[in-house]
Amino acid sequence: MISSEQDDSKKSKSLFFTQNPLSLKVALTAITAALYITLGYVFQPISFLGLQFRLAELIVGMCILFPIEGLIGNVIGVFFVNLTSPLGPIDLISCIVNIPALYCIVFFRDKKYLKYLGGILYAIIISIYVAIVLNLVFMLPIWLMFIQVLIAEVILASLGILLFDIIRIRLGHNT
Repeated sequence: MISSEQDDSKKSKSLFFTQNPLSLKVALTAITAALYITLGYVFQPISFLGLQFRLAELIVGMCILFPIEGLIGNVIGVFFVNLTSPLGPIDLISCIVNIPALYCIVFFRDKKYLKYLGGILYAIIISIYVAIVLNLVFMLPIWLMFIQVLIAEVILASLGILLFDIIRIRLGHNT
């Protein structure tokens, strides 16, 4: 009797999400943004400038599970975290830069080990942007800033991709 009730519960849940895919997409986008914003604010002291190690970047891995929702949620998260950036309003442009960078992860997400190439391309794009902005605002050397930011971005993007790929496999969504 319990298994019959559980089966009915599973059917009604899956029926809800198949009939209301927009509500699920909005919820996943909001969850992604909320995770990014939370990690960004909690670890704010280490999230900006040249020696940044923004733990919120782990959330870019959400693009492995939910490509569009992960991309949009990350962009929203970046916007809200960067509202408190010491670089000022110029750092809000990074939302635009994040779109093609995150798309690299989305593009390679189903490609076995190439998904990490997507993470590296993401890290390169973001690091170039951050290095240029740090140079414009604080006259810091572009190449040094690029390397410093790149190291952290590659580590965090790769770990995020690994984490969400493990979650994807555990959920039974093998590709």
